[in-house]
Amino acid sequence: MNAKIVDETIARAAAERRSALSEIESKRILEAIGIAAQMPEPARSADEAAAAAERRGFPVVLKVLSPDVTHKSDIGGVALGLASKVEVREAFERIRANLSQKAPGARFEGVAVQAMAAAGLELLAGIARDPQFGAMVMVGLGGVFVEVLKDTAVRIAPIDKREARAMLAELRGAALLDGVRGRAAVDRDAIAELLVRISEFAARRAEIREMDLNPIAAYASGLSVLDARILLDREVKDAARGELPAAEAASLQARRQEKLRRALKPRTAVVIGDRGSRDFMWLRALDNFKGKRFSVQPDAKEAAAIEALGITNFRAVSEIGEPIDYAIASVPRKIAPQTLAECAAAAVAGIGFFTAGFSETGDPIGVELEAELKRIASRSDIALVGPNCMGLCNPGLGLLNSANLRAGEPGDVCFISQSGTHAISFCMQAPGRAIKVGMSASIGNALVLEAADYLDVMASDAATRAVGIYLEGVRDGRRFFESLKRATARVPVLVWKGGVTDSGARATFSHTGSLATPAAGWRAAMRQSGAVEVAGLEPMLDAMELLTRARPVRGRAMALVAMTGGQSVVISDTFASHGLEVPALSEASYAEFKSFFQVIGGSYRNPLDAAWTIGPRAAGGQDNLDRVLDILDRDPAVDAIVMEFRPGLAFGGLRRPIDVKDNIPLLDQLARFAQRAHKPFALAVESQHVPPDLRAGIAASAGALARERGLATFDTFARAAGAFRAAAEYFERAGNSAKGPIAIGC
Repeated sequence: MNAKIVDETIARAAAERRSALSEIESKRILEAIGIAAQMPEPARSADEAAAAAERRGFPVVLKVLSPDVTHKSDIGGVALGLASKVEVREAFERIRANLSQKAPGARFEGVAVQAMAAAGLELLAGIARDPQFGAMVMVGLGGVFVEVLKDTAVRIAPIDKREARAMLAELRGAALLDGVRGRAAVDRDAIAELLVRISEFAARRAEIREMDLNPIAAYASGLSVLDARILLDREVKDAARGELPAAEAASLQARRQEKLRRALKPRTAVVIGDRGSRDFMWLRALDNFKGKRFSVQPDAKEAAAIEALGITNFRAVSEIGEPIDYAIASVPRKIAPQTLAECAAAAVAGIGFFTAGFSETGDPIGVELEAELKRIASRSDIALVGPNCMGLCNPGLGLLNSANLRAGEPGDVCFISQSGTHAISFCMQAPGRAIKVGMSASIGNALVLEAADYLDVMASDAATRAVGIYLEGVRDGRRFFESLKRATARVPVLVWKGGVTDSGARATFSHTGSLATPAAGWRAAMRQSGAVEVAGLEPMLDAMELLTRARPVRGRAMALVAMTGGQSVVISDTFASHGLEVPALSEASYAEFKSFFQVIGGSYRNPLDAAWTIGPRAAGGQDNLDRVLDILDRDPAVDAIVMEFRPGLAFGGLRRPIDVKDNIPLLDQLARFAQRAHKPFALAVESQHVPPDLRAGIAASAGALARERGLATFDTFARAAGAFRAAAEYFERAGNSAKGPIAIGC
């Protein structure tokens, strides 16, 4: 890169207090960073334009030069295909008149003259700045594809060539790049190189607010930028948060994270401010805490009631006399700052504030109290959780943040949530899905510790096999993005995002800026980091169950085993609608099936209609079940297997009251297969044959028996499909290289 040209061009615009570079200035910068551009010649009069056109060679293009014009075409500022000096002079005057009429007061500095470029595939590309994630790079097909279809791909800058090629493949019109109707394929490598260069430039130069390269002509060999404009930020704000030097801020963050580790696995815990009017909810939530439990409550009447519960009470944290790993504060908001200061002075490792009524209310007093909390925490390395949150949870240690939860075994799944409700709901529902929660955090207003801090701590824990996150937004998107990349290199991370819409899209001077919406930035962060988005709590639990109970999902080709023909058609559509495939099996598999499969009333085409071959009334059904599943496990066309499970059903009708325990031998047989199989295997419980008044209980009991045997089990085929889609997406983004933490079993 020729940094001197870049510096001089930007300095000149800054000196003139201009935020927009002209087309010529923008193209000089492009050439300085190694991107081919059609460099125009400026002309201030009609005669200069005609002379320049003759030098360039006809036909030519004229474009208005005005620092006050954003979109040249909108004001009639572009003339194409001019074939003579006469046409050039006429176009010059027409452009000047159009500017005067359609943009009164806009300065006219002449026109840019350039030769008409050879026809190529029209693209656009550029950079924009997202308020959360910083520099973004965008590419799209030109013309109607971007104007109407919004056919673009967006990534966080910088990117490498692999990511650039993935952007091109993502476009709905990607087939056009390979040539259609006799047109040659375009040079994808050249386009990828352009995206890499502008993304690296954007990441290095914070003063570049937007870059709009539109159109770009892509050819069989190379490309050319036909028009370009760059927008500058006059005042570049320091990206570093806070006032501490970078090294000191990083050291402080590391110390806070270390204290957060202590708070998530505490040996000592104290509840500050619990009261009888709330039935001592926080102290009771710690009834099964495996460490030492204390109370701080200066009110004599409340203190006596606490002591009657067998809990040692103190008037102040400083009186406890031993290190405190985690404090739960349930105090009036007006004394929250004082409580935090006392805990920091007493070297408490972490404190979670259930106390609410801060900035989330918009109340000036609450806003100021929250600011005071942040000032105190910023001067300390205490791990401040919240405020306005349910705090930390570790069921294996009996550290609970709700009396409705139960202590359990040490777990391997973690959850981070801005919503206290979702954090409690996840921990409450997980055990019923055979998901063991290791650590959970309700982070509330996240004043000092953000989602990135919790993710760094949880994902780096040796016991963690997967992390789920519920977020509505992040303050420092770039730091969260980097944390996601670190985490997903080791374990799956599932993200449920509240409030993702394009309604926040802003009108800017360029196509690039207007298309780089907040939603596009969030999707780019997920895709690039390797995290997988889910659309709610149930899809989160479904994907978690599959990721922690089954083998890695290394592809999207599904073998489906159904018990009726009609069901097999429906489930095939269901899996396809989730982006999964239901392929034909190998000829070798068909040859094996042909030797024993009952085709009267059944079929061994994928999905299999298998009731009369493997069902309770089938001759040799138990042996046939093993044969069917083993054939599918060997088949090279198949990546995963899902089987329909009908609890209590004797195929052909219900002959007696349903007892799901009758299915235990079958479930044991399926569990043995899951253990020996090389591919992920799951059950989809089908209970439509059960009377409505019994259906929920029968399905729940059957699912519980299956999960007790280590089988990933879903209430419907649709939920199974959603889980397999999420798991496949994770392993695709991880490059099929994830290892270690993802293995079958509990």
